[in-house]
Amino acid sequence: MKISVIVPVYNRLEHLRALFICLLSQTLAPYELIITDDGSSEKVEDYIKDLIPKAKFKIKHIYQEDKGFRKTRALNNAVRNSDGDILVFCDQDLIFPENYLEKISDNIGQKHFVMGRPYSITEKEKIKTLGILERKHEYKEIEDIMPREYIESVNKTLKKDKLRRIMNKLKLNKRGIRLVGMSYALTKKNYILVNGYDESYQGWGYEDDDFGNRLGIKGIKGKELITPLIQFHLYHYFDPTKKHSLNEDYYYGRKEEIFKNKDYYCKYGYNNSVDEDIVTIKIINNDKRY
Repeated sequence: MKISVIVPVYNRLEHLRALFICLLSQTLAPYELIITDDGSSEKVEDYIKDLIPKAKFKIKHIYQEDKGFRKTRALNNAVRNSDGDILVFCDQDLIFPENYLEKISDNIGQKHFVMGRPYSITEKEKIKTLGILERKHEYKEIEDIMPREYIESVNKTLKKDKLRRIMNKLKLNKRGIRLVGMSYALTKKNYILVNGYDESYQGWGYEDDDFGNRLGIKGIKGKELITPLIQFHLYHYFDPTKKHSLNEDYYYGRKEEIFKNKDYYCKYGYNNSVDEDIVTIKIINNDKRY
């Protein structure tokens, strides 16, 4: 099955470069990388130009105008223009071991999404990590410089996820594993089944929760993703405006409808975008044969 790796970006593209380096080292290469851009002022190719010739996969850059935080539309843009059977969603500041995609491929299913649990590292650790990646050393060297409690914390979270999954199977909770947008995967078929992300969520917050709720009510449950080495989330400045989301009232209203009426299909999503501004699509390594 073909794998499409989908990465939403908005500036901070030095992080995208680190993710790209991780993709180059995968034991199972993706079919394509889709960089879906929410209006960055920085140019993607300025950060990965020297790495592009090393890629054995197609690289697409999808761009929409900067009209504020529109992650939901950016993700739907990517899936509309994807060719993969499996969709792997990664935040641009995620890094992962060499067998990340292989483990996802081994664990993906028609009735569940797989959920990764990265650990957020400090600014000093990020600087060391980027240096290791640029030297093309093995990913294990990154884990080796991290405090042991990071690994223990991720393993503890994965055990909790497993418990939530079991409790959901026994009908002891509604949702099971909560979907978090940083690192997860599902089939394209299941993405389309619920009409993708709800584009009524404009601005930061709750869009991933809503998507997970609708998947769950349609019977597509979460499964914890266990890899021998853990994933890491690169440090970045926290935007203080993200302490409260303007989507909160809409989310809780929709949540009630979703669980009460089994309303898994959003009005504005994959099949009918809420906005009509132009989206540009470019295959960066167009000289490759696919």
